[in-house]
Amino acid sequence: MRRAIATCASFVLSSVAFAQLTVVATDPLLNASHQPATKAIVVDFDRAVASASLSNFAVYGHTRGPVAGSFSLENGGTRVRFTPNEPFFAGELVEVSLNEKLQAQDGSFLRTQGYAIGFRVAAAPAPMTFTPLATWDVDPSQFARIYGGQTADLNGDDFSDLAIVCENSSDVRVFLSNHDGTGSFGPLHLGTAYPVGNTPSPNENADFDGDGFIDVVTCESVSNSVSVLLGNGDGTFQAATTYSVLGPSHGVAVLDIDGDGDTDIAATGNDEVQVRVNAGNGTFPTLLSIPTSVQTDYALAAADMDNDGITDLVVGSTSGEVVVLRSNGNGTFTEQAVQSAGGHGWMVQLGDLNGDRNVDVSIANGGWAHGSIVLGNGDGTLQAPVSSSNIGHMPATDLGDLDGDGDLDWVLSSFGAGVYQIWRNDGAANFTLVQTLPAVSNPACAALFDLDGDRDLDLTLLDEIGDVITLMENGPLDQLTFCYGTASTCPCGNAGDSGHGCENSNATGGALLLPQGVASVGNDSLALNVTGLPASTTLVFMQSATQAGGGLGLPFGDGLLCVGSPIKRLATKTGNNGFQAFGSGVGSDPQISVAGLIPPAGGTFYYQVWYRNNASFCTAATSNLSNGVRVIWTP
Repeated sequence: MRRAIATCASFVLSSVAFAQLTVVATDPLLNASHQPATKAIVVDFDRAVASASLSNFAVYGHTRGPVAGSFSLENGGTRVRFTPNEPFFAGELVEVSLNEKLQAQDGSFLRTQGYAIGFRVAAAPAPMTFTPLATWDVDPSQFARIYGGQTADLNGDDFSDLAIVCENSSDVRVFLSNHDGTGSFGPLHLGTAYPVGNTPSPNENADFDGDGFIDVVTCESVSNSVSVLLGNGDGTFQAATTYSVLGPSHGVAVLDIDGDGDTDIAATGNDEVQVRVNAGNGTFPTLLSIPTSVQTDYALAAADMDNDGITDLVVGSTSGEVVVLRSNGNGTFTEQAVQSAGGHGWMVQLGDLNGDRNVDVSIANGGWAHGSIVLGNGDGTLQAPVSSSNIGHMPATDLGDLDGDGDLDWVLSSFGAGVYQIWRNDGAANFTLVQTLPAVSNPACAALFDLDGDRDLDLTLLDEIGDVITLMENGPLDQLTFCYGTASTCPCGNAGDSGHGCENSNATGGALLLPQGVASVGNDSLALNVTGLPASTTLVFMQSATQAGGGLGLPFGDGLLCVGSPIKRLATKTGNNGFQAFGSGVGSDPQISVAGLIPPAGGTFYYQVWYRNNASFCTAATSNLSNGVRVIWTP
C-alpha cells in the first residue's frame, strides 16, 4: 500500500512540473513612463508563488543600483508586491528581473527566459532652462580626453555621483556628490583613477557580482575588449578585469540573455555582437557571437522592443542602418527587418518617445552631422527615421524628461559644431529645438540626472577636447539650503553630514530637506522632500517669512531651529522608512502656496522639518530638525 501511494504521489508531482508559473499582469506596465518615486511593484501570476523563492525577484535602478525593499504575497499568494525602502531617483530607468528559478507553491517554475519589466520614474516639473553651477578639468596635468561616464549613487548616500570614462588615459575617474543639495562635487575621489583597457568609450552599470553594489563596464576600441570594474559600495572600485572580444568595440549593453538572473555584457565588434556571459559571480569566461546582416556594427543598446518581457538588443551601424535583435531568452537572437538609421548609427539611446509604451530609438548620426528618431512598433520592427538638421559631427544622443511633463526630451551633442542642442518633446515624438548651449570646446555627450536632489533633471555636459565637466542647474537658483548641522552649531557637537541637519540617534547623517518643482504662485508645482529621518517618526513641515539666528539657526532640542517666528505649520505627517514629502503631487496634499498662504505677488519664504526622535540621544529633548530651505516664490 505504501509503495502504491508513493507511486501515485510521484505521478502527480511530475505532471505538475510540466505546468509553468506565468506572469499575467504587472504594475507598472511594461515600458511605462512617469512613475511615482515611491512606486510599489506588483506582479500577478497564474498560481501562488513560493515565498522562499522571492530572492529570484530583483529590482535595479540605473541610478540607485540594487533596490532594497520588502515583499508581500497577496490574493492567496498569486500577487507579489515589492515596496522599495527608499524612493527611486528622479528620471531613472528601473528594471525588474524575475529569473527562471522563481517557483510556485505547486513546484512549477517561471519560464526559462525569465521575465523583465522596465519603467521610468517621474521627474519633477522644471522650466527646462539651465544655469551654470561649476566647470572643472578632469585632469589638469594631462589630456585625459573625456568620453562619457556613469551617473549613479556609487556610495549609497542617496545622491548621484560621476564615474567619468577617459579615452586617452584609458581609465575611469570618480567624483562624488557632496550630497548637500547644492549640486556640487568633490575632487577626484582619493586621487585615484581606475585603469581599464586601451581607449575606453561607451559604458554601462549593473550589479554583476550580486553583492548589492554598482559595478561599471567599459568597452575599448583599441584593445578589442570590455573591462569590468566591481564596485565596493563606497565610491571605490576593485582593479578592472578585462575580457577580449573579437574586434574594436564601440558599443556596449547589459542584459540577462538567458533568464538565469545575472547580468551579461554585449558589445559590438567584428561586424557582429559579442556577448560575455556572466558565470554568476561577476566573471565572464564565455564568449558568444551573434551575427548580424548589417555592416560595421557600432552602437548598441538594450530594451524590451517587442513587449514580451525579454530584453532585446538594438544595433546601429556606421553603414547607416539600425536593427533589432529579438532575444529568444536562451542566449540566441532573431534579427528583425533592417531599417535606415538616418545616417551613421554612431550612438543609440532607447525610450518611449510618444507615450504608446513601445520603445523607440534615438540615434546620433556621427559624420552625417545630425540626429534621428526611429519609432518602434512594439513588435521588434522600426519605422522610418525622422532627422534633425545638419550642424556638425554628432557623436551622442541622450534622453530624459527635462521639463517634467511625462515625456522624454532629447539632447544632441555636436562635436563638429561645438554645441549641445536641447529638444522639447510634445508627447507625440515631435521635437522642437528650444535651446543651444555652447561647449567649452567639443562635446562628448551630456548626462541628464538630478544633481541637487530637487527631483528635476539637470544637465552635466562632458567636453571631449576641453576635457572638462560642466554642471547646469535646471531653472534659476531660486531654491537654496541653509542652516546646516555643524559640530560648532549643533547642541552637543552632533554634526550631521554636509548640508544636513544635526545628527540623530539613528545615525542617518541628519535629516536633509530639499525642494522640488517650480515655486510659482500661479503655477505651483513645489514639493518638499525630507530624508534621513528615523525609520518611523512624526514630523511637521514648517514655513516662515524669516530665518532664525541670522540664518545659522538656534539650538532647539537635538537640532537647530532655522525658521524664525512666527512659524506656520503646513502639515503633520508620519515618516515612511526615513522619508516623507509634502506639497504638489504628493497624494492629496494641498499646494504649498495654498497651505502657506503665499501672497499673489510671491516673496521669499523659509522651510524646515521638525521631527520626533524618541530615543535618548544628545539632550533631554526627544526631537530634532532638518536643515532649512529658502524658496523665492514668483507670481
